[in-house]
Amino acid sequence: MSAMNFARLKLRHLQCLVTVAQERNLVRAGRALSLTQPAVSKTIAELEEIVGRQLLLRRRRGVELTPAAEVLVRHAVSALRGLREGLGLAMDQPEADQLRVAVGALPNMAANLLPEAVARLVESNPALRVRVVSGTNAQLMTQLRQGEIDLVLGRLAQASAMADLAFEQLYSEPLLLVVRPGHPLAARRKPALDALAAYPLVLPVSGTLIRHTADAFLIAQGLALPNRLVEATDTSFVVGLLQRCDAVWFAPQGAVEGLVAQGALKRVAIDTSGTEGPVGFTVRRGGDSGEGVRLLVEAIRGIVLAAARGRVDARRGNSA
Repeated sequence: MSAMNFARLKLRHLQCLVTVAQERNLVRAGRALSLTQPAVSKTIAELEEIVGRQLLLRRRRGVELTPAAEVLVRHAVSALRGLREGLGLAMDQPEADQLRVAVGALPNMAANLLPEAVARLVESNPALRVRVVSGTNAQLMTQLRQGEIDLVLGRLAQASAMADLAFEQLYSEPLLLVVRPGHPLAARRKPALDALAAYPLVLPVSGTLIRHTADAFLIAQGLALPNRLVEATDTSFVVGLLQRCDAVWFAPQGAVEGLVAQGALKRVAIDTSGTEGPVGFTVRRGGDSGEGVRLLVEAIRGIVLAAARGRVDARRGNSA
């Protein structure tokens, strides 16, 4: 690459290529970058002109990286990570003694477990800065790999998204069907699954692993997706929607169990066995996570362990 071409290289070119490499799909990459698919294609075309090599091979179901792109992606990831870490250190120098942790949280963790863990850290550490980031599993894994966040809390990502990452399982949880109090399905003891067809259904956004789990469950039960379908991951939005209509939400247990316990939502008595999935935290493999991350992980492990012991004690008390 000539010096003139290198001068044309922008940070957005590298960010776009790395995201496309992660998603292997221009439309999904655009969503992750808040860009349109044509804008992503234009940015990649600019980068190909700068590099002087073809970087993507278009296929029916997405894109593949050329050997030149594979090399560039490896170096781009390291460069972006180093730049972000350098900027973070430079910005935080006046507060060098402060504990810092940036965590990506899926809805099942953001509703209860993560707030409890952060509350414990805030109580015990006066110098603490926590940044919580929301998004889909794929988006958060991209940010984790690029060094924008330190760990991701939620379900295990797809195997293709776990390169250079390590996952520790904390527990397994199913998806649940929940509705507002007073919903016609809330009072029925054993409604049939096909009763869902009469109501709007709320599912995780298309393309996510948890959506794949929900779709697989419905297909296995011989139930087609209803015409009235809402795709969303924001818990506040879905709870507000359920309060205003008779929609049924197919949600991770961790995202709704607190609301069910409070009476804000009611569980529909339909067996959702087979939707269980491993839940835990994902970090960069071999990376130095820092003291803030270590303390947050310890707090989360302690909460999960205490909850497990409480369930065991409750079962023993019921059997006595």
